[in-house]
Amino acid sequence: VSYKVDKKWSVRSGLQKSNYGYSTNDISYTSTFGIVSIANIENINYNVNSENLIVQNENQGKPIPGIALDATAKNPSRSGNMLQEFGYLEVPMEVNYALVDKKFGIDLIGGVSSLFLTDNSVTLESGDQNTQLGEANNINSVNFSANIGFGLNYRIMPKVHLNVEPIFKYQLNTFSNTAGSFQPFSIGVYSGLNFKF
Repeated sequence: VSYKVDKKWSVRSGLQKSNYGYSTNDISYTSTFGIVSIANIENINYNVNSENLIVQNENQGKPIPGIALDATAKNPSRSGNMLQEFGYLEVPMEVNYALVDKKFGIDLIGGVSSLFLTDNSVTLESGDQNTQLGEANNINSVNFSANIGFGLNYRIMPKVHLNVEPIFKYQLNTFSNTAGSFQPFSIGVYSGLNFKF
């Protein structure tokens, strides 16, 4: 939804679903006889069925303490990837400035988005087997992003425009506690039809 303030400026907002996913490759994991919370990853709230799993970097080459050794298994640990997925309901508040307002138009776009956390999961993947580990406990339930981009639009009819908008979004406060300074960002190309009433 957009409101045209004057010939050059307009303000817009809306609602959209955004999903993000990250993969940590080359990990190994195994189970223990009992729950060993001291070996768990601090930033994960483990599911009840996954509390006895220990995850480590596969390249460390050190044995995992307290593993449940299976005498029939050649290797008691599994190799794979750790996948983190989280999703948001996003409410952008953006300003458009029309650089060119003719049959073919060009807009500058800038603004912010409020992101409300809806999905949060951490999964271990080994071959075609997936194990639900739990969810991240260091993701803020409300997050903000700075948005900047430009829009290309073509006037099909006086009230109908075809548009394509490449937009860069940099998230400002996704995590509450991290080991580094990682901040997610996304680059999206939005396209569709605009109807003017």
